[in-house]
Amino acid sequence: MKNNYFKSAVFVALAVAGLTSCKKDKVADEEVIAPYDVPKTYNFAGANYASSTIRVKQMLELDVYMKTANAGTALDGTKATNLFNNTGNAFTDAALNTSGLNLAAKTTDPTVFKGYLDNLIADSKVNAVATNGTSGYIIRGSAKIIVGPTGVENGQAVTKGMMGSLFFKQALDLLASTKTDGTIALQQQHWDEAFGYLAVPNDYDPTVTYASTLVFPAKPALWGGYLAERGQNITAGKIIFDAFLKGRAAIGAKDVKVRDAQIVIIQEIWEKLAANAAYNYVVSPTLTANAGNLGSQFHALSEGLGFVESLKYRAAGSKLTDANFVKLQAILKTNFYTLINEAGFTKLKEAQAILKDSYALPALN
Repeated sequence: MKNNYFKSAVFVALAVAGLTSCKKDKVADEEVIAPYDVPKTYNFAGANYASSTIRVKQMLELDVYMKTANAGTALDGTKATNLFNNTGNAFTDAALNTSGLNLAAKTTDPTVFKGYLDNLIADSKVNAVATNGTSGYIIRGSAKIIVGPTGVENGQAVTKGMMGSLFFKQALDLLASTKTDGTIALQQQHWDEAFGYLAVPNDYDPTVTYASTLVFPAKPALWGGYLAERGQNITAGKIIFDAFLKGRAAIGAKDVKVRDAQIVIIQEIWEKLAANAAYNYVVSPTLTANAGNLGSQFHALSEGLGFVESLKYRAAGSKLTDANFVKLQAILKTNFYTLINEAGFTKLKEAQAILKDSYALPALN
């Protein structure tokens, strides 16, 4: 009995010692995060997002060229294609021509957006008033817009759609890659590239109204512009910019938990920005103030189509279900003449409800 007790006592002592040892080892293995500062501007040492900035500039120049069609200029298909592929020295900024970068290579589903571009080129050659089934121009305020046979302003579908299929999609992929990148330097590189696709100044201030005389990168563009235009009521600008700052600082401090938390914030709020823009543009055509104004209605629906296309590239776990995304696509790809003439705007009201309810968006009407 005495011997058995001794053996039991020894066993218990060893077990306790083992647990104590494991606990100490676990504490030792956990890296202690030293305090670190989060700056107010994106001026991190070694930060480089030149490639993102180049593609933003290329997209802006393509957008400007596409809009010349609204002034009655028939677009040159070769030039438009060269701008998309960066061939033939098509850019007025020589540095863009020699950058070795282009829009097409980083665009997900490039044939979809090249298709919209080709449609615009064809539409621009029709010098007549558009009607249901026929391309042409429609008066919008004191200007015109060029639309296709179903009322789509294809230039808007290109720009807004590629904001999703290129800039949003690439940013999300780059942020996700930081979780598996082997070195801090590589994490920082990919984080910087993702930030560049937001297209805001490194000292971005969401409370500032940037002068129209400024040009990118001195003022926000593309998604950066929409932080103010369609993101103010959800405070998207401050939330996303702050998350980029905090996440970049966390990488340098090896604070993985904080880094990953910022990735989730950026994913969710950037997607919500796209949804809020789409929501605005499916509400606008149904407002009494826009009744009978085809130019304003079709312009809004075309932007809405582009932003809905952007939602295809949302991250896993999105608040928008696949079934509701398919419904949104189907609605925005309905003939625009049909959509605006439908009694009670049934389909557009359905799209409004999907977007508003999925993302808990502030009501607009």
